[in-house]
Amino acid sequence: KGAVDYRGYIKPRSRYSAETNGDDHVLTLQFSWNGVEKFVGTSFIGVSPEFELALYTMAFLAGEDENIVTLDTGGESFDLKVKCYKIDKGRK
Repeated sequence: KGAVDYRGYIKPRSRYSAETNGDDHVLTLQFSWNGVEKFVGTSFIGVSPEFELALYTMAFLAGEDENIVTLDTGGESFDLKVKCYKIDKGRK
């Protein structure tokens, strides 16, 4: 409880003006969790936590360090790069 320190919203980098609107599906933010800084994190807008957990679990179980997942929102599709970090804490 109280382990997440929200550091703010990160505006998308773009050549053009990066305006937000009702078509946005991913929020980019910065936070620290238990003292570990997450400089760029993302969260989906309008989906259940169960969906996000299932998506990231499937990417982790795929066994790759970087996974490209194509998501279709019904009106737009986009690729999402999911990076997986495995920490073995000295176990072999």
